[in-house]
Amino acid sequence: MSTISRPRLKTQAFTDTWQVEIVDLTGIYVRNAGMKSAAILDGVEPCRVEEFAARHFRRSGFEATFLESEPFGVLFGVYLWSVIQDRGDRQVRTVGIMARPGYDHGESNGVIWIPLPSDFGTPAYSCRRAKALTKHLSAIAETRVELLRLFDSWLAPSAGLREYLGAHRRESIETARKLIELIPPAVLKTMLGYLILHYWGHRSGWPDLLVYRPDQWFLAEIKSWRDKLNENQKRWIEDNHRHLRLPFKLVQVAQHGEPGATEVR
Repeated sequence: MSTISRPRLKTQAFTDTWQVEIVDLTGIYVRNAGMKSAAILDGVEPCRVEEFAARHFRRSGFEATFLESEPFGVLFGVYLWSVIQDRGDRQVRTVGIMARPGYDHGESNGVIWIPLPSDFGTPAYSCRRAKALTKHLSAIAETRVELLRLFDSWLAPSAGLREYLGAHRRESIETARKLIELIPPAVLKTMLGYLILHYWGHRSGWPDLLVYRPDQWFLAEIKSWRDKLNENQKRWIEDNHRHLRLPFKLVQVAQHGEPGATEVR
């Protein structure tokens, strides 16, 4: 396996515009009936391209944790549940949702009833509640110690909202806590403000991996040779450059020995 630093032509115009750092890997693609996406060999073992990239970073001295949107939903739910579910908001009403642990496995665990604004997740909601949301975020101290204390304190009371958001799994909660330890507090609050502006529009497109070690961390989106950034991923990359400023890299995995080749399916 080798790495090069040149971005590939089909994404170069976009990545140049938004100053995206590229990590270019090579590997051997193989047919694997047990995987829906492209399989790639790590030694003699086939794995998904995301796992291939994660193993590359681990061998380079990093920890690598699978990410995407759910851990950010955990942070959003934990830190904003009290203002979102404020009974003083006249548009908050009680709604029933399926209990996620059973629902995720095709089982029926009954209905959970939670308070929720009728316009939640829309730009209209963030505009209507701008004063309350700004006051709430401003009151959260910008220290990791306080953010971790609030996270532990608010995890249980935010459970209903997080279940509604699909941000309830134990591994996502653990990853969210790791993000608090890595992301500067002011940046984390900026991220929460970004999500609340249009939650349904901003919840998707987040990168595949959290990569970190004691002196460095970044988010990474992983793409096989023929895979393209979708519109949500492009929107997130643009928004990250403009507003969030989270360290980010795009990892592209090409077919070993054949620059420009397609995967073997």
